[in-house]
Amino acid sequence: MGGDREESIGGSDIAGAASGKFRPELSLNGCNVSGLMGRLGASETPAGVLLAFFRRRQWRQAELARELGVSVETVTRTLRSLSAGGMPLLRDDSDKPQVWWRVPKDWAPSGVLFAGPDTPALLRTLARAPRSRERDALLAHASKSARVLDQSSRVEAPRLTETEESWLSVVEDAARGTTLGMRYTSTQRGAAEWRYVSVQNVEVGPPSRFLAVCHRSGTMKRFRVEGIALARLDSAIPYRQVPQNAVAALLRESVDGYLGEGLQVACAFFVRDPEARWVARNLLSGMQIDADEDVAGGIRVRCTTPAVVRVARFVVGLGSAARVETPELALRVRELARGALEAGGERLQEGRAKRLKAPAAGG
Repeated sequence: MGGDREESIGGSDIAGAASGKFRPELSLNGCNVSGLMGRLGASETPAGVLLAFFRRRQWRQAELARELGVSVETVTRTLRSLSAGGMPLLRDDSDKPQVWWRVPKDWAPSGVLFAGPDTPALLRTLARAPRSRERDALLAHASKSARVLDQSSRVEAPRLTETEESWLSVVEDAARGTTLGMRYTSTQRGAAEWRYVSVQNVEVGPPSRFLAVCHRSGTMKRFRVEGIALARLDSAIPYRQVPQNAVAALLRESVDGYLGEGLQVACAFFVRDPEARWVARNLLSGMQIDADEDVAGGIRVRCTTPAVVRVARFVVGLGSAARVETPELALRVRELARGALEAGGERLQEGRAKRLKAPAAGG
């Protein structure tokens, strides 16, 4: 019979696990059993067996009992119970008096397996994820399994809305290559309609959005998960795949998630100091500042996108601190500013009229 040797699982080399070069964490039913080897009680023996066979693919029965710190009778009873429960254990009595137990090379126990030093990074990553019932439950379970204090309450991660919690996972599943059918309310139409789309990219928020081919128009559009009232996967309708380079190009051309319509338009505007320092830290996605360009007294922001209106709204919000430098953007900024002034003027006149009609105090 060959000697005990380390195998690999899923391409991940764990040779040397027994020597301590790699110590996997095994969470089984909420209990971290990585440090229990050699001191297991009867109730912990099944977990110890799972970890032992994760480390090595074959064990002599007596050696495994010594490793776990239990009797041969206990380990034999546990192995038979696990085998009856579905664990692919193979007993070999050909090397008498030794009894060998083996599992397939590609076997891995059900549970969570990760390197011990990765535990803090795992918990930090979960804590930074958008808050949801699923995220909170996973974080609490991982913290309990690793036997560390859950400090997620000290990390202010954004929270998904109820609608996003309900439908985001369905959208993510659709992105794997299945058509998504959904009852969706767009901001333009204002009414819920049933639509079919092929999801190409998902951006987890909030707000959570996804880029998809609309089967009705045949074009790529951006949708908000918040606009979904009902969604389901529909494999009967062919999925429409878009090349990844085309998807990446659309994402680069969007501004703050808005794709816009029509041709690409080059936009540029100048922002003076000191406001420029705030703008540089709060640019919308899709906007850039050329670090090599020497601009006196401020910064110059550029982008090329069909979503000129979204850029214009950002510029209008900067007031006199911004100066537009391209014609199409200047036109959109004037339209927005004029509309705001006219709407403000109408409200001002309405307020004056109401005050004139109001009876004098004590009259």
